[in-house]
Amino acid sequence: MVNLNHINATKQKKECFDFSNLLIPITHPTAIGSPYGIRDHRLHRGVDVQAENREPVVAAWPGIVTVSKYNKGGYGHYVLVQHNNGFETLYGHLAERTAKVGDQVFPGDIVGLAGNTGHSSSTHLHFEIRYGDININPASVVNFPKWELQPGSQCVSRKKITTAHYNMQKKLKKVNYYVVKKGDTIKSVAAWFSISQEALIRINGLKKGAPLKVGQKLKGSK
Repeated sequence: MVNLNHINATKQKKECFDFSNLLIPITHPTAIGSPYGIRDHRLHRGVDVQAENREPVVAAWPGIVTVSKYNKGGYGHYVLVQHNNGFETLYGHLAERTAKVGDQVFPGDIVGLAGNTGHSSSTHLHFEIRYGDININPASVVNFPKWELQPGSQCVSRKKITTAHYNMQKKLKKVNYYVVKKGDTIKSVAAWFSISQEALIRINGLKKGAPLKVGQKLKGSK
């Protein structure tokens, strides 16, 4: 006898992302200071969530810490977690990292303390959700001001999320480049993108100290 419940559950899993068990990383109601989207000619891949200095930042799902390091001109102190459900979450601009690479974390475990490190002008948490190469707007999943999940979080259309990602990539392609002019330097172009010189070099495969070529096209994010 065919188990229709099993078939429907399998179909739903293929068509939906389930965010219903996500634990919001800031443990109280708080607003978004800067949203997901294109900013300064590049993609702001997450949301900046308002936070108090050194308040706990917790893991969203069970998983393994794959990155825990300091990035001078970008995320500052940040932690990246690979979760059992295939998602990755990133926690940036931390004052302190409390999880190290290889640590197994569970929802509610503290991965760091909110801060103002890296390319940041005030204390906040930069929070990203990724699924492979797909960037997911955390605000499409979490209502941050109310500290609750958005309605329908148990079945969020995969097609809707992937379409939103590729539409954003199309928009980004139109603005995410700079054509080098005479007198430009890595420092000046990095400032135009509002990123670090190290990030500009890494993103574009440049050699540190090498001169830029007039007419050369550079990107501010991947």
